[in-house]
Amino acid sequence: MQFKYPEILFFLFLLLIPLLIHLFQLQKFKKEAFTNVQFLKKIDLESRKSSKLKKLLILLSRMLALAALIIAFSQPYINKSDGLQQRKTIIYLDNSMSLQAMGASGIDQLQVNKNMLLDKLNEKDQEISLISNQKFLIDLDPKSLNNELISLDFHPLKKDINQVLLQINGVQKNKTNTLYDIYLISDFQNINNRIDSNLINDLNDYNLVNLSNEKTENISIDTIWIAKKDTDQITLKAHLSSWQMTEKDLSVSLFLNEDLYGKTTVTMLPDSKKEVEFLVPAGILNSGKISLTDHRLNFDNELYFSIPEMKKRNVLIIGTGHHFLERIYKKNEFNLTTTTYADLDQSIIPAQDLIIISELDKISKPLGQSLEVFVKQKGNLVIIPSTDIDIGTYNALLESFQAGRITDKFQEDKSVTGINYDHPFFNQVFEKEVYNFQYPVLSQGYIGDFKNASPLLQFDDLTDFVSEIRYFDNKVYWISSPLSSQENKFVNSPLIVPIFYNFSVQSKNDGAIYLTIGQQNEITIDTGNSDDSPVKIINKDTEFIPMQTKSSEVTKITTQEYPLDQGIYELQSNAKLLQRLAFNYDRIESDLNFNDLSPLADAYENIHLYDSLDKALKEGNDRNNNKDLWHLFIIFALVFLILEILLQKFLKN
Repeated sequence: MQFKYPEILFFLFLLLIPLLIHLFQLQKFKKEAFTNVQFLKKIDLESRKSSKLKKLLILLSRMLALAALIIAFSQPYINKSDGLQQRKTIIYLDNSMSLQAMGASGIDQLQVNKNMLLDKLNEKDQEISLISNQKFLIDLDPKSLNNELISLDFHPLKKDINQVLLQINGVQKNKTNTLYDIYLISDFQNINNRIDSNLINDLNDYNLVNLSNEKTENISIDTIWIAKKDTDQITLKAHLSSWQMTEKDLSVSLFLNEDLYGKTTVTMLPDSKKEVEFLVPAGILNSGKISLTDHRLNFDNELYFSIPEMKKRNVLIIGTGHHFLERIYKKNEFNLTTTTYADLDQSIIPAQDLIIISELDKISKPLGQSLEVFVKQKGNLVIIPSTDIDIGTYNALLESFQAGRITDKFQEDKSVTGINYDHPFFNQVFEKEVYNFQYPVLSQGYIGDFKNASPLLQFDDLTDFVSEIRYFDNKVYWISSPLSSQENKFVNSPLIVPIFYNFSVQSKNDGAIYLTIGQQNEITIDTGNSDDSPVKIINKDTEFIPMQTKSSEVTKITTQEYPLDQGIYELQSNAKLLQRLAFNYDRIESDLNFNDLSPLADAYENIHLYDSLDKALKEGNDRNNNKDLWHLFIIFALVFLILEILLQKFLKN
């Protein structure tokens, strides 16, 4: 037996008071002369013996009553933890977006369980640790715990349950003679990994409060993209999903620059997917959102987008034989500059978005160094060899990109028969694979031994015709044959336009009109020769400085943990608007399917599964290692007081 307030046991010295009273309580007897002394002596002896016994019993009952009362105030308890001195509580409260699902009371599950904790934990005066998806707060006093629970709101990132267990085990390693009652409060979605049994401590009690229920219906807006872009209008398409839910005439609205711009209706069947289409004007800075109404979950009912202002991309062609390129890079979309190597002003290279080396016989070392810096910091590079190149200088350039080298030359007819349809480069080029295509034939070129390269087009002998080589955040495109020779039929192929157009589009990532919160997002913007003022991300509620690196005329922005709220944000530098960005929550939690925890609970005696927090807290308290005994000693004190009264009333001298 242990005591919560052992210092009160010092008051046991008060037991000396009734004992001293008993020892010093003297009674005087009078002597009376009587004729028959023999009988009087006998009566006197018997009275003294019975009186002494009565007083001893009364003294004992008083002392026991007082002792029981003092022990009760010291709050004794029985510790069943094999001698361990402390037992603490850790609570993980999942505050991810899926907890927006409404409970039976019509209140979201996060708020229901926050209220339950605020109500039940006020009865405890112990320190409790709280884990959420963004914090781990150790040993909070009751007031601090209440403040944290009240301020806790939804968080866009869902912490893996095994990460929670690792954090708990990390704290326990630094604690000696301490065990934990652990409450894991979550809906345990399928997106979470199953609980790793190796992270379960046999000495702890794990209370799994499963907030999932049979209602898994949901409708979500999954993604939005530009399906077609013309000079006067843009076609937007959005993808909707239904999760075990039927909705007739579901209204989907398009808001453009915060104003309602259009509406459409769709019918969603269980586990179906639908596309909706909207047309918006081109040529202006368009930002907005697509929204629908679904009372199950709110976070995936809106999807924000931002279509950047159409800017002409700067394309530089160095070399000869580029007449077909001038027809592709038209003036309405591109600022095209053509120059021979002899007339090249290398100071214009950093301002370009795409550079094409068009059939130079050799690559000088200064040009190679400028091109290596350009690809590393700014944009994409296309290399088209001439019919008679200096292989050594070309290999020096390729090796600077860690791409490998040219090994040989071929001079026989080869057909371009292989198209890598699965490559992201062709995402918006082909709707389906083409089988009756008239493939171009090339009669000469170069064979390479490349690394870190992926083929876009291949010859019939499976050697590469067009290869993509990644270098830092940009790409180098190697075309293995010269394109200006009369024998080359590729320039007349239908492939020529989308291939060369995408060389420039890929450098700007034009297809991305929104970013996902929680994922690593990289944005490259032209800031020119501005000062060193940082670029900020701002909206009406939030302002922060993201991680950024500056080089020449561009700034690379990286975001992941921030922002936390979806919406339209502005990139600003010195209060000047650079670009608008749209951030959206990850849709991974839209699928309301959950892990089955019963096999785990059946396999471990210290894992207890509950469908409500109220029941978990009640049974957890009943199972608590500290069994309070103070109320038992109060009963003992009352029993001994009643015993004293009975002794005084019914026990005769």
